[in-house]
Amino acid sequence: MLLLRKSGAITFDDILTVNGLRCISFQQACQEYGLLRGDQHWHDALNEATQFQSPRQLRMLFAMICGFGEVEDVPDLWQTGPHYALADIEELLTSYNLTLQKLHLPTVDLPTSVLERANFDVVEEQDKANSYTMQLNSEQRNVVEILLSAVYNNAADTPKCYFLDGP
Repeated sequence: MLLLRKSGAITFDDILTVNGLRCISFQQACQEYGLLRGDQHWHDALNEATQFQSPRQLRMLFAMICGFGEVEDVPDLWQTGPHYALADIEELLTSYNLTLQKLHLPTVDLPTSVLERANFDVVEEQDKANSYTMQLNSEQRNVVEILLSAVYNNAADTPKCYFLDGP
């Protein structure tokens, strides 16, 4: 942000100097230039990320912003979100010694079964898939192979929409 604002800077001191005064941090220099107005930059970052990030990645970004960024109004930044997302965020926040309660966000009390579904064991699920695949007849196995091939093939000409009809 500062490099776009301050052309010709060659040293860190050049970047930190605003109107002849040296700021103690890059954030302070940004504030002096008027580049940081409240939490708008965090809203912009999250809005931009929604264009290409998965829900899990968005929750990780939110937790990192809360952990490393200086957010003025976390509940306003959060706006709305499903309870399972809050539960996942709370788990991520623990690595920053934060909780939903500390950030003045709604706390979550979900049944254990819901949380277990969100945090499944990948290896265990792969073992189940392999076991179920062995029980398929040849036609069923052919369909599974076609669908998995479509999922993992990134070629533009690979069909991605299928209709299955059968018992």
